[in-house]
Amino acid sequence: MPFDTVLLPLLIKVTAAALVVVLASIASEKAGPFYGGMISTLPVSTGPAYVLLAIEHDDAFIAGSTLSSYVSNGAMILFLAALVRIAPRHGMAFTVLVSSALWIGIAVALRAAAEWTLPTAILLNLACYGFAFWLVRQRSEDGPMKKARSRWYDIPARAALVGVLVATVTSLSHVIGPAATGIAAIYPIALTSLTVILHQRLGGAAVAAAMRSALITNPGFGLSLLTAHLMAEPFGRTAALSAALVVSLAWAGGLLVWRARRTTQAA
Repeated sequence: MPFDTVLLPLLIKVTAAALVVVLASIASEKAGPFYGGMISTLPVSTGPAYVLLAIEHDDAFIAGSTLSSYVSNGAMILFLAALVRIAPRHGMAFTVLVSSALWIGIAVALRAAAEWTLPTAILLNLACYGFAFWLVRQRSEDGPMKKARSRWYDIPARAALVGVLVATVTSLSHVIGPAATGIAAIYPIALTSLTVILHQRLGGAAVAAAMRSALITNPGFGLSLLTAHLMAEPFGRTAALSAALVVSLAWAGGLLVWRARRTTQAA
């Protein structure tokens, strides 16, 4: 099994996903679920994956891949909305299974629905945002959050959990074929892992709060994909991916400023 073509990408995916989920779960416990949801939506794991793709493929491939990822972002949007509604009312296993089944079903349907172009992909995402924000418009039903008890093995256990999940999904790609692999490759593993950790430690209300935050952070992720798609061929994949990262971070920074102002006005 070649290290540079198989083991290195897997190691990068496992490390990046584990890092973002551990940081997001700690932020949720220390500073609140808003920050955990924001961190989990940043392209910490998607970014390295695209860097590896950019090394192996040309500009046109990156342009096409980012458009495909942007279409699949519609499934991500509805996945987040489903978690907001389901997590406070059901246990961890039910929450993860139902939301994951919903994501897979929507992702498969979107891939089979049409030959997507940039205008239709944008309309799809706008429609998904509208429906998702309508679903989560009520904020008072989440209930109280539990208080987490820290133990010495918490952080290693969280990292190990994420590593196992990422390694499992990636390893399945050798069995399930290219079409299913394309879906599995963009499965929201970091958000699912964060859901498992927060549900066990803080309860479903914390999951709902974190996923609301992820939902308002997601447009930055979508805009970063659009940026990469539009810039890849005219400016090159390196410039495109660099600009995409800047766009995502700028959106997150804007949300932090907005939240700080709201907090100041409420004080």
